[in-house]
Amino acid sequence: MSKKDFDSDDILKRLFEPKPIKVKESLEELFEHKLKSLDIPKTTALGIMGMTTRTLNGILSGEQKKLDYTQLIKLSNFLGLELEQTAKLYLEKLQEVYQLDPNNRTSEMVDFINERFNLADLRKVGLIKSLTDYDEIISSICKYFGLQEIFDYKEPEMNIAFSSGKRAKKNYSVKNWIYLAEQTCIELRNSNAYDREKLIEYFPQIRWHSMDVENGLVKVINHLFQLGITVVFIPSFPSLHIRGATFFVNDKPCIALTDYAGFYPTLWFALVHELYHVLFDWDEILLSDYHISQESQEYFDSTSQNEEEADEFARKYLFSKEKTKEIGAFINDHEMVKQFALANNVDPSFAYVFYAFDAPDSNKYAWGRAKKRNPKTDKLKSKLQHPFETGNSFAEHIKKLRNSIYN
Repeated sequence: MSKKDFDSDDILKRLFEPKPIKVKESLEELFEHKLKSLDIPKTTALGIMGMTTRTLNGILSGEQKKLDYTQLIKLSNFLGLELEQTAKLYLEKLQEVYQLDPNNRTSEMVDFINERFNLADLRKVGLIKSLTDYDEIISSICKYFGLQEIFDYKEPEMNIAFSSGKRAKKNYSVKNWIYLAEQTCIELRNSNAYDREKLIEYFPQIRWHSMDVENGLVKVINHLFQLGITVVFIPSFPSLHIRGATFFVNDKPCIALTDYAGFYPTLWFALVHELYHVLFDWDEILLSDYHISQESQEYFDSTSQNEEEADEFARKYLFSKEKTKEIGAFINDHEMVKQFALANNVDPSFAYVFYAFDAPDSNKYAWGRAKKRNPKTDKLKSKLQHPFETGNSFAEHIKKLRNSIYN
């Protein structure tokens, strides 16, 4: 068949036909053999993979040290290789070209880490033990972030106001958090189509799940997954004041939640807030990549114009100011608060937290009362999060999530 009159369906058919692979061949040789077997030009292969000539040449030649992990996935799919085998061949070529010793922590590698990770935050949460032992730092980061090697880490492109000193370090943690959220959503591979109408239909059922502290949020996340919306829980870093974020993977909504405040109702407030953005700001998110909901303007140039609307929507849906005012006169009577909250299909902690939120600063007991009545969420979070200090790999965490929630 000539290159001028090739049939696209025929190419796709032959592209996915299993073929014997000589594992000792280089990626460049394997790629050339694939082109010959399909009888297509390189430009056609680039179109199939969705990759630029520069990126492909950098991978095949081993001259591209800072590589987007997704590019290896594209090349693996095209060649019909397992991702691990493609990564191994790529790293072998990289070491051959640059004569890299995996155990040699060069100044370039140290600079790369210090410019992209807030090591002080990572030590506080227990992910690393030292600020100077780069062998341990690299091993821990790669294992937790799911990296083959440290240069695989690619910062998400976000609208953050960078400056020197502590603020810049905090920005690193924002990007680390978003990276973890995005990679988790990518690896969960939601194959369900996003259905806005079904989300609207399901919405009235969400609130009453809050009464089941241990399993309610898990059930809602599972149901949203079936509607094409992937919701993940990412542990927070000490320097962050983020409630949640909304972004897209494969043109489908993804929501990341965290628990920096420590209050159970905040998780639900963040979820409903982000779902508002999915419902009403989806076109904007598709253009801006990431929408981050934070407690202050400290790290960001600007926020969505609809932040106040999303907050108001979440508040009215969960436990309105009118309801808070109604139960406020009886806030010291726990039994009455409990009955009132359950009658409104929320956990009693919602009444205490929102009462404290509305209370004047002169009310010294409101947040203390809310903290006392806040349910323990350890069992809930153990089902959702990847703890920093456990030593489990990113791959192990994803496998656990798939088996227990995202199915």
